[in-house]
Amino acid sequence: MLTVLALSLVFPAQSFAKTYPTGLIRTPQTKAALKSVPTKEFTDADGLVPGKATLRGLTGAVEDQGNCGSCWDFALTATLRGSLMTAGKDPGRLSYNYLLNCATDQLGCQGGYFDAAAWLLTPKGAPIYGADGVYRARQSKCQAKPVAGSAVEYRMLGPGGTTPSFRDIAYVVGVLKRPVAVVVAADDSWQQQYWGGKKPWSGCTDQTEDGINHMVMIEGYDCESSVDSNGNCVFDQAGNLPPTVGTWVIRNSWGTAWGDKGYMWSKATNKKGERCNMIGYDAAYFDF
Repeated sequence: MLTVLALSLVFPAQSFAKTYPTGLIRTPQTKAALKSVPTKEFTDADGLVPGKATLRGLTGAVEDQGNCGSCWDFALTATLRGSLMTAGKDPGRLSYNYLLNCATDQLGCQGGYFDAAAWLLTPKGAPIYGADGVYRARQSKCQAKPVAGSAVEYRMLGPGGTTPSFRDIAYVVGVLKRPVAVVVAADDSWQQQYWGGKKPWSGCTDQTEDGINHMVMIEGYDCESSVDSNGNCVFDQAGNLPPTVGTWVIRNSWGTAWGDKGYMWSKATNKKGERCNMIGYDAAYFDF
């Protein structure tokens, strides 16, 4: 009995944390599919960005993708609804079966990418949750149901839609008041070692493009010490903050038992100025 107790003290429960499903497919082919998609870069000419902002609690409840590689589905669908909610046009909880079953250019539970957002543009769009059945983390036949939520277009953030700056993402969240769908390199450490609390994730355990495998939402940020006397963010010429300065508020799709009730507070960069776990290396938002 004493031996069992000792082992439990040496090997805490989190050492055996499960591996969560991801599902982002990021290949030259999927990226090529975005060449015709509108892009947007925000500069000084677009105006000031508040020092910090959060949409947490204003964009619907955290969801759980279950044992299915549908992070792309959950991130895009929740970003659409969240954007409509903050605009005062809440359509209600939207279907996660729609993209999973109907987006024929994606791979369902085997993965998807940002180009799936085209299925959420008018006259297409997601039906209300339940109209095409309850989400069960598996693919089934596409069901044509009335559209409940859609957008006019989606835009990839950054110069030419590549590698957005901190300002690009923060502007959408803090000024436009919309969540942003972003990629992340969700390695084992990122998945299993963040347990919420006041201290942000700063492990920055994977800073490579090859590690990008998951899509989440950014719903908030903090420019921390890089602000002016009026509390607005101060960026460098590229629209970024100094190394280790700045945090993101991230909403995941692994249920409320993960992280801080389904959310993560993460540093934006490491000491070298590299993106912490590649958060926001690719990013998109919806326009109306």
